[in-house]
Amino acid sequence: MTGTPSTDAAAGLDAATAELLTESLRELFAAHPDGSGLAGALAELGWSDVQDQDPAGAVTLLFTEHGRALAASSLLDDVVLAALPDGPAQVLYSCGDCGTLLRPYDPAAEVLVLGEDGTARVLPPGALAPRPLDAFDTAPGRFTAVAGPEGTALASDTGERAVAAAHRALAAELIGVCQSALDLAVQHTSARFQYGRPLATFQAVRHRLSESHVALEAARATLGVAWDDGGAWAARVAKIRAGQAQEQVTRAALQVFGAMGLTLESPLHRHVTRAAFLDLLLGGHRALAERTGAEILAGADPAPLVAIG
Repeated sequence: MTGTPSTDAAAGLDAATAELLTESLRELFAAHPDGSGLAGALAELGWSDVQDQDPAGAVTLLFTEHGRALAASSLLDDVVLAALPDGPAQVLYSCGDCGTLLRPYDPAAEVLVLGEDGTARVLPPGALAPRPLDAFDTAPGRFTAVAGPEGTALASDTGERAVAAAHRALAAELIGVCQSALDLAVQHTSARFQYGRPLATFQAVRHRLSESHVALEAARATLGVAWDDGGAWAARVAKIRAGQAQEQVTRAALQVFGAMGLTLESPLHRHVTRAAFLDLLLGGHRALAERTGAEILAGADPAPLVAIG
């Protein structure tokens, strides 16, 4: 349960290359936890060549390790804007009644607003008045803003393409955060003793952690299918599965950590809050599942979901 899942996620790369890249990314994120200098470090690593060789494997590997490291950066913007080469230079991600900017707001530039429903619109310069994000995820560099005027709507396929790209990257990042949380839970239950035995030897604990492992593997498999399919529905389902895994893993980890998991004494709280934030970004798993069900009831073709299932 505590191996290197990112290697498996980057299936388009050979195992040796993926392993080397995983180690390099872990060192890179450890050296740039706040995202500063990250673009230059990735360029020095030759990441553009990796993306050219295997775009799906590169994005999956990069964001899985980004999640494991709990890094704070605007890499998600790069993925979205790469899907819209002629779009604005900054992105506002819908999150409930407001939105989140991963880069400091530039009032002189247009803003691409991505909706949870797959829509995209462009706001004119100066349309937002963002403030630092005051929420459960306190990673630096994030700002929240209430969307301004309606702006200019983009074509539906354009918005779907951008949101699908974000959903796949967010699914990979959720998997990384949750794998790290699960690793912490395994380490904790192996080191802590109760009644003269490690907690990890108790059947109830083993079952909870095993179920979490299965949920993560299901999310990884779904993300792989989403890359093969390339469509918006498959990407949305990958985000849903990753969000479901987030709920399963964080609940299990908090339970086996006991009271320690609810305090700053353990690093687990950072994984729990980050995973919750990522799940809500561009639609929480429950809201996305409800929307998908409503679309099927309204006559949408469920074939993409059948293929994934």
